Amino acid sequence: MMMTVMMMMMLMNESSCVRSSHDDDDDDDCDEEEEERKKIADLTNELEKTLPTEIAYADDVDFVGLNFVDTEEVQNTLHKCNLLVNIDKTEFTTLSRAGTEYKNTKKVGTLIGDEEDVERRKRLSNAALTKLLNVWIKGDKIKRKTKLKLYRSLVKSILVYNCGTWALTKSEEEKLNAFHRKQLRKVLNIKYPVKITNSSLYNKCEEHPLSIYILENRWRLFGHILRRNIEIPANKSMNSYFATHGKKFRGRPLTTLPVVLNKDLSRLQENTLQLTTREDLEHLRCIAQNRQQWRELSTRIRKAAEAPPSDD
Repeated sequence: MMMTVMMMMMLMNESSCVRSSHDDDDDDDCDEEEEERKKIADLTNELEKTLPTEIAYADDVDFVGLNFVDTEEVQNTLHKCNLLVNIDKTEFTTLSRAGTEYKNTKKVGTLIGDEEDVERRKRLSNAALTKLLNVWIKGDKIKRKTKLKLYRSLVKSILVYNCGTWALTKSEEEKLNAFHRKQLRKVLNIKYPVKITNSSLYNKCEEHPLSIYILENRWRLFGHILRRNIEIPANKSMNSYFATHGKKFRGRPLTTLPVVLNKDLSRLQENTLQLTTREDLEHLRCIAQNRQQWRELSTRIRKAAEAPPSDD
């Protein structure tokens, strides 16, 4: 049994507050710091109520906490149920906005950082593509239909593994589309000086831009989660995300999955749907209960994404 301990650290000002009867400015600063500490304490209590504390898949278990998790207590508790923890495989991960080390932590075959996971998927799929190099260069000896079946089952499946959880920017999607087209050209053994347009390549391979495939998977996964029990970790995390978290961080907002989902909705014409608040989430949850309505919504979003950009 592999155990992972994840701590979500909050950045606080640990400097002590020293009051002075001779300095009113210091008193004001201390009052502000004290008020800020109270806000952080209230936020911590709210997060402790909404964040999932245990996430399990098969024999992998994650224990999530805002503070240090006592691993010895966890091991003793599991031992009472005849469950042994593999200490060598136990990982400690600290999630912090200031650090990036956690992004290379692997969970169920996927890295936490989307950009890092995409790069890893590219390397793995390229390795699989290279192993089948003799298949791609044999020309007419193997039918194109057979080659494409092999590509989708042995290469593309590695590239898009768990892609429904990716939150990618427009430029990252374009790079991934270009990478996908490069692989398709290798499958068809199309080399310089032979040229082929992107649309012709997609038609010849009966494929679509990879960004469209990722979009479909994203909304399929989203609808599946919304139909599940409200107490599962995924729904708890979404509820926590849309909870009021006080002041916003400085700098450019992060590209998160809810942000990408909201951008997908913004493509629809005459649309009243969005995903920016808890109320929007609950409205989409109601729609997801009807599978037919959710399929229609997903189809509209896909067609809007495939449509050429407007000249306006």
